[in-house]
Amino acid sequence: MVNCVCPAYSTPGFTRSKLQGCLCYSCSGSSLTDLESTGRAERNRGYDQEGNPASDVVLLKQIDFWTRPGQLNQTVDIEVSDEDFEKLSLVLKEHAGMELTIQIDNLQQLINEQLEQNKASARNDLLKAEQITDKLEEMRRSSGGLAEIFELGKKGKGRKRVKRGKGKKKTLRAIKISIDDDKPVFFIQCGIHAREWISPATCINLSSFALYATTHITAFQISFTTVLCFNFFDTQMIQKSASDASAMLNKMSFVILPVFNPDGYEYTWTNDGRMWRKNRRKNKKSSRCVGVDLNRNWSYKWGGEGASPNECDQTYRGKKAFSEKETKSVSKYLEGLNKQGRLKGFIDFHAFSQMWFIPWGYTSTKTNDHEEQMRVAKIAVEAIRRKHGKSYKYGSSAVLLYKAAGGSEDWTYGSLGVKYSFTVELPPRGANPGFILPPSQIITTGEEIFEGLKALVTAMRI
Repeated sequence: MVNCVCPAYSTPGFTRSKLQGCLCYSCSGSSLTDLESTGRAERNRGYDQEGNPASDVVLLKQIDFWTRPGQLNQTVDIEVSDEDFEKLSLVLKEHAGMELTIQIDNLQQLINEQLEQNKASARNDLLKAEQITDKLEEMRRSSGGLAEIFELGKKGKGRKRVKRGKGKKKTLRAIKISIDDDKPVFFIQCGIHAREWISPATCINLSSFALYATTHITAFQISFTTVLCFNFFDTQMIQKSASDASAMLNKMSFVILPVFNPDGYEYTWTNDGRMWRKNRRKNKKSSRCVGVDLNRNWSYKWGGEGASPNECDQTYRGKKAFSEKETKSVSKYLEGLNKQGRLKGFIDFHAFSQMWFIPWGYTSTKTNDHEEQMRVAKIAVEAIRRKHGKSYKYGSSAVLLYKAAGGSEDWTYGSLGVKYSFTVELPPRGANPGFILPPSQIITTGEEIFEGLKALVTAMRI
């Protein structure tokens, strides 16, 4: 893992050179944008950007942007193979004037350590898709009827199985936590990008928090699963958290989808797939590239800046808006809630960088509700900081990070009119450890995000 800083140039425009089978811009507005299209080995090995066999060029075989190019003087994090490290160094330094620093010297070693630490944990904080299903069932059984498990995409109660590949069936399973079915709904989704493991773990922790708050039994009578994010021996803290969360549930019901991208998430648990981002759709027969970026597949401003038409890119938008069963199923469910006038809040949890985003993602133009969105976002990040001291930036992702069209947050706000629509980038802040957050930090992340969520819901004017 390396990162590089694109220097600002006084003269607008680009200096472009075709090198190593990809286009590399020397910064001014779109630094590294075309380098991003080179892609990972399994996405683009031996082919140019149009999918044609490479002839007289030597490709960078494995390159993956952990943070995408966005603004001048912004650090960009890139994963690159040992084989291509020297080539990339040459491209960035000599042909684009960029500084390069190694952040993670051996990514596979870091991955192995994460898995070993998780295996040694009594709680197994990082869970495979089937284990998450089991965890949801445990919480439902211990909820006293306050939790319901259902699967999105099928009319009425029940579920629609999302099929990927021969003989494989995947589901979009959510948990609804409610003391009154007529209350407004806050929808939370996690794991839309497969490699962001802290996201599903956070959804599970939030579910545990909310359910604990509504159980009228003592801490020592509750299973360890139910009190997943609580300190057993801090009774005062438990009572305060329960009181705050009960007030939150008195205001709204919560629907939480821990794994938006089930086949992609499952693939990240295989030997070769840990850094996979997209789903596992097999694209057209002539393509050697797999998957669609599910957070570029929503219909609002679909196909705009930051969403690639190239099937081999990490940000491939799909052949059309809502081409994917995952986005189609979730959007239909949210549309149904919105028609009832009940959908009032939305968060899409991602990793990494510690940022709380408000709309828009596709443009830096302010929304009509900008001041209110900024007000509650500030309240949320201040509550997060008070818990464990972590600092989150807040604002539009197009301003703080980069422009990206076709995202979920823009759709819920732009198409459904849900004022309180957010995307949250979870810890860490930097590329080391990046997506490979140690299991020891999962519980604290859940605790502070729960504090932010409680403060947010309290501040919402609905």
